[in-house]
Amino acid sequence: MPRHTPLHLALALTLVGVTVAVPAGPAHAADLADTFDGATVGTTPAGWTVGGGGGGATVADVAGTVDRSLRLTDTSTAAPVTATRSFGATSATVVANARLRAAQSTAVIGLHLDSAAGHTVTVAMDGAGRFYTYSGATRVDLGAYTANRWYDVRVVARPGTSTASVWIDGQRRATNLSFRVGATSLAAVQVGVAAGDTGTAWVDDVRTRTEPNPVSWPQVGTVAPRSAAQIGSSKLIVGAETLDRDYTDYQSYKGYLGPLGATRARFQAGWARTEKVKGSYDWAWLDTVVNDAVSRGVRPWLQTSYGNPIYTGGGGAGLGGQVPSSAEALAAWDAWVSALVNRYSDRVDEWEIWNEPNLGGVDTTVYADFLVRTATRIRAAQPGAVIWCCALAGVERSYADAVLTRVRSLGKLDLIDGITYHPYNANPDASYEQVRLLRVTADSFSPDLLIRQGENGAPSRPNSFGALGELDWTELAQAKWMLRRTIADLGRGISTSVFSISDLHYPSKVNSKGLVRTGTDRKVRYAKPSYYAIQSAAALFDDTMTPITGYGYTDETASPVAVQAFRKSGTGRQSVALWFNSATPGDDNTRRPVTVTFSAGSFADPVYVDPRTGAVFDIPAANWSQSGTSYTFTGVPLYDSPILIADRSVIGL
Repeated sequence: MPRHTPLHLALALTLVGVTVAVPAGPAHAADLADTFDGATVGTTPAGWTVGGGGGGATVADVAGTVDRSLRLTDTSTAAPVTATRSFGATSATVVANARLRAAQSTAVIGLHLDSAAGHTVTVAMDGAGRFYTYSGATRVDLGAYTANRWYDVRVVARPGTSTASVWIDGQRRATNLSFRVGATSLAAVQVGVAAGDTGTAWVDDVRTRTEPNPVSWPQVGTVAPRSAAQIGSSKLIVGAETLDRDYTDYQSYKGYLGPLGATRARFQAGWARTEKVKGSYDWAWLDTVVNDAVSRGVRPWLQTSYGNPIYTGGGGAGLGGQVPSSAEALAAWDAWVSALVNRYSDRVDEWEIWNEPNLGGVDTTVYADFLVRTATRIRAAQPGAVIWCCALAGVERSYADAVLTRVRSLGKLDLIDGITYHPYNANPDASYEQVRLLRVTADSFSPDLLIRQGENGAPSRPNSFGALGELDWTELAQAKWMLRRTIADLGRGISTSVFSISDLHYPSKVNSKGLVRTGTDRKVRYAKPSYYAIQSAAALFDDTMTPITGYGYTDETASPVAVQAFRKSGTGRQSVALWFNSATPGDDNTRRPVTVTFSAGSFADPVYVDPRTGAVFDIPAANWSQSGTSYTFTGVPLYDSPILIADRSVIGL
């Protein structure tokens, strides 16, 4: 084959009738998840076929890790080597993901989704260090690559429109690509090294999922991701915690931070990591994090925690720890807080004092006095700082009430701007009565006191460390959970933090609440479906989309439906989110057609949007009607993940 045409990395994408073991939870018949970790070194993994004659493809250990991957070695300049997995044909949208690595930048290596007609969607590495794809017969450059580096590749291919989109490392690099060949279905994935080259390619974490179109309505595009820098201002935050204890690796996941679209990130400032010798501060690690996040358009929100074991009575150095108590430790804490704020006040304007004191049983008076002590020093160094208190485990409003009562008695309530809480519920919609009561508590002290959802997420697989870890989660259920929490918070005007950008490697086990999955080395393996779901939500709900309270709504279903409405600043056009909210999100994507009516709507050209998949569909004239400000939509497919009925003008395509 010509040198400019890559050989296939073909992975069959019709998964009907096939059951595959999925590490992240129960398998779906239409799922594929090949990690190769359980395969024997030196063998061709089950389900894969090696072809081309130019070399071999076998499972191999990845040097320096406990990981195994599929390694393709081409030793011939006259023949290619390919590895293929086929499962039949599907006309549904196919979401395919794989990690890809080239041992050199001088050979053509390809990843393809194939149909009966041949290579239908391509992502390839050329022999000059460039990624590329095709739109029809036209080559499209996707940017540079380097040898011996893993790349996280995602392809969304839509046979219904013969178009595809490509992401690399969480960034959408190309969209609305025309299929290379005409095809109404997809059937395989293949990876390979081209005939004219010698070289080695590695592939791992090969995952596919079919997404049948929810309706027969015409698809008009997909939600366009926007980086944090492009969005500028929103109430969406992402958690970037535990760097102070080395449970995550910032250098590995930092490239995913800006493209996600969250405009703030929550970091723990890490007294113990910064002051390892009494009176001496090593800020290098935190400088790197703060400066890099700011460069990506993400404003850090720093939490002053935890304690420091170099001081007697220095407080707990981790989750559930006690606050510093000895005179020496408190004086050292004071000095560190002042130095911290002075150092970062030009880049950080929000601060949170301690993490989940109620989880560790810290007495409310002890915490309140510690809060005032710390807030006084923050305010002295940065008079305009926004200071958050409590960081409640759950929504324990009695704890917040006792703390703020003590602060008020000291005449220091003006030091505090808001209360943060962490509402871990299996059904994210089950927490809002508690949140409403927390708002009542806040109002009893001051109507200007804010509340913020400061840390919340769901695992992506069973047996995860921390809250909700005992339940049988999957990556799909996690994506739905994250969207429901995020949109329900934003619809109530609450700033909300998605926990977390990365899986967290605690000493005992992994906390799999990350939007990106990491290996035992804490390095990123791939962005999960939840990453792309939140990426869509970030693009859809910036600060120009304001929540509408008391939105008039009726439906023709007996099932409980959550409704959150938003209005675009300037135009007044609306976006209304709807989902079935009575249970914990599951793995069943079956939708039910529902008729809904909005009594005070504002739509000129309504579309149907699924933020989880990013797909946008036109709502035909036969499926909606208007009478004054009342709009009725018929046959709207609802399920346990948010969908939007939105004016096309508020959706970036």
